[in-house]
Amino acid sequence: MLVAEINTLKTLAISPLIVAVLLGASLGNLCPRLEQFISHTPVLTISTKQILRLGIILYGFRLSLHELAQVGLSGLALATLIVFTTFSLGILLARLIGLDSKSAILISAGSSICGAAAVLATESIVKGGSARVGIAVSTVVVFGTFSMLSYPIVYRLGFFDFTLPQMGLLMGASLHEVAHAVGAGSALGGSAADITVVIKMLRVLMLVPFLFTLGFALSYLRKTKSQDQQSLRQNIPYFALWFVAVLILSSLLNQEYRAQALPWLIQLDNFLLCIAMGALGMSMKKAIFTNAGFKPFVLASALLVWLVGFAYLLVAYVLPVMK
Repeated sequence: MLVAEINTLKTLAISPLIVAVLLGASLGNLCPRLEQFISHTPVLTISTKQILRLGIILYGFRLSLHELAQVGLSGLALATLIVFTTFSLGILLARLIGLDSKSAILISAGSSICGAAAVLATESIVKGGSARVGIAVSTVVVFGTFSMLSYPIVYRLGFFDFTLPQMGLLMGASLHEVAHAVGAGSALGGSAADITVVIKMLRVLMLVPFLFTLGFALSYLRKTKSQDQQSLRQNIPYFALWFVAVLILSSLLNQEYRAQALPWLIQLDNFLLCIAMGALGMSMKKAIFTNAGFKPFVLASALLVWLVGFAYLLVAYVLPVMK
């Protein structure tokens, strides 16, 4: 979290979660004895399960029903369409290029919902392993940062004939990380800044129905294929219900109290999520990336093109009709 405060990283909107996984990976590769020692303790397991889920639950404090109501049904429809069409397309494209299903799910979740946090939450259901998580997070870093830096430039060059509110809708619907949305929105300023973040947080909210849908689907597939005898209950992400409860609590809090408490809650949440990301990073060996091949990045680049193109069509032609 301290490293993420360095001016260069703040300018690039590199979130503490990304820094944490990179530091964890550096420790795991440069200090193998330390990694071996920690792997023989419960630290990594607790960090990537209980602490991770608590971090996802506290993520709900970043939202409130009042903020969601500001963008109305059109904003909710935009977020829903983006999340579920992008994820579905990712699964289809992965089959076409021959990428394994667990990698496809993690990469598609990171692109469609909220970057590294979505990858972490999805991993708690998919059990894809640190190698796949590392690759999925890498795609978020590469393509999310590229998009965040590109949007303000191409807008000022006149490539998008949009108003600032429309640019806010476009960026919020297509950027990977919340940090990317904050960075791009701040670069344009005005109404674009607020709308970008609100639409992005609506996509974060889609994490709840997404996780339940994924949990039911995977439970059904495992049962029918007789590959895993885990019960349906074990595959349902009940922590997602606590996420919703925290969201409602956040909405009921006095606005003045919420404004004072929110920065501290976000710091605590970032701390918990950084622990989880650092733990995952420690088990990421450099061989993971040399053996990964080009397919994960082909999928991630295709999803980026889809995100920008589909979001543009929705903002330019569909949302005006809905209003």
